[in-house]
Amino acid sequence: MEKVREIVSLALAQRAKASIKVRQPLSKLKIKNAKLKINDELINLIKDEVNIKEIVFDKKIKNEIELDTEITPQLKEEGIIREVIRQIQEMRKKIGLKPKDKISVRCFGSQKLNDLLNKSSQIIMREGKIKNFQIRSKEKEIFDFEKEINVEKENLWLAIKKVEK
Repeated sequence: MEKVREIVSLALAQRAKASIKVRQPLSKLKIKNAKLKINDELINLIKDEVNIKEIVFDKKIKNEIELDTEITPQLKEEGIIREVIRQIQEMRKKIGLKPKDKISVRCFGSQKLNDLLNKSSQIIMREGKIKNFQIRSKEKEIFDFEKEINVEKENLWLAIKKVEK
């Protein structure tokens, strides 16, 4: 477990050095010490803590660990979706909702953002416990909480409202 903590700490330090938030998924972490007795549970723990897709044991790398910091378009999209879900969860908290409370969400941003949110709507609804998710500009409807956020240098308007089951 101590070795796992050390690996996580080193990987998080590399993320910080590269200015990559933990919410942004990365593809690969290479670990030099292949003799390390790590089972699937510990590998999954490292993956979760560092937010990476794959762990590779490679004796040839120079340092103890090597983090692949290349952010592919697919990883970038996943990071944006995670950020939007995090913002929705934060908004839920601010108005005192419990995790079991269902909400309606409306959002609107650039065409690029709207397309991504539309493509990922099922994931957003499942992760955010959202009953109704719409990508539409603001109308006369009253929401419990709304705000403008900046996601990857683009503005996104988010609004939530508690709905009855």
